[in-house]
Amino acid sequence: MPTPSYVGSMAGQDFLNTNDYSQDEIVSILRAAGDLRSDFRNKVQTQYLSGKTLFMLFYNRSLRTRNSFEAGIYQLGGHAHFLSPSDVYTPTLPEDMVPYQTEAIADVGRVLSRYGDAIAIRVYGDAAKWVIGRGHRIIQEFARWSSIPVLNMEDDVFHPFQALADMRAILDVAPKPKGKKFVVSYAYSGGLKPLAVPQSCVLIGTQFGMDVVLAHPKGFDLEDHVIKAAKENANKYGGSFEVVNDMKEAFKDADFVYPKAWSPKTFVPPYNKAVDKDGASAYQNSFKDWKCTQEMMDLTYKAKYMHCGPVDRGQEATDDVVDNDAYSVYFEQAENRLHVQKAVMAMVMGA
Repeated sequence: MPTPSYVGSMAGQDFLNTNDYSQDEIVSILRAAGDLRSDFRNKVQTQYLSGKTLFMLFYNRSLRTRNSFEAGIYQLGGHAHFLSPSDVYTPTLPEDMVPYQTEAIADVGRVLSRYGDAIAIRVYGDAAKWVIGRGHRIIQEFARWSSIPVLNMEDDVFHPFQALADMRAILDVAPKPKGKKFVVSYAYSGGLKPLAVPQSCVLIGTQFGMDVVLAHPKGFDLEDHVIKAAKENANKYGGSFEVVNDMKEAFKDADFVYPKAWSPKTFVPPYNKAVDKDGASAYQNSFKDWKCTQEMMDLTYKAKYMHCGPVDRGQEATDDVVDNDAYSVYFEQAENRLHVQKAVMAMVMGA
């Protein structure tokens, strides 16, 4: 079987944020992911990265992310190394160095660059001290010093591979998504969660000309630079972007709904002097009615239900919504993680 033209088409490039790439470039990734998904289902061998090594550095554990990346590189003929900060000196920023506990990212990035072919990193929340943007800085620092591609497996600002998987699911239902109403909504959860998923969702949705509605209670605002970029995308690609504070208003006549928890940023740095988890949880408890139920789905225009997983069943959404085969694409999104990641790896790691 000949090697597809997309293999190596982005050789050497980092992948930190979907908005770093043009719509045409994202489309090419999603097409490759579709081909790889078809090959996988038809048991076609895709050994395009034979002998290649991916280093996976997990500051935060994950079911979907670890297994989809590890399985993906294997299916492409390569090999993954799982690295946990608990097993090595924690790679960290210059201001956080502690002798015999940490190692400079500048050193780790350059060392791993001599051993393999790409570095993938997942860091947010406690691992980033709940300082919004610190996790992204860690990944940027790796990209600065590494001579091999750096892949963002999720930080506290962006979750680019989830956004790719989401858009692949949308395209499967609506091959021409421009003008479709895509609602990215807060949904209640008791724990602290990063802004990465909703921020990447509004960016990729507006990048495809969708009419994106961001719904959340007051106090759950996304980062200003993300809102600015979403508005710029809407102007550039012909869609729209608006923010509302009413979940029912947002769901009305929607084509896709993505109810997902994230935490109010005013309880953590740099918007607060210290991390106030109790205060954030108490504030979130005022919005338990922000839940996706069948009654909410009935307000939509036969919308597809979406979630990155793991969904907090009974809090963010009811079981009858999550498990509804007629409109839930929850498991399709999870499957797509495998194939969009394979696509990007083949593009940036291939020759």
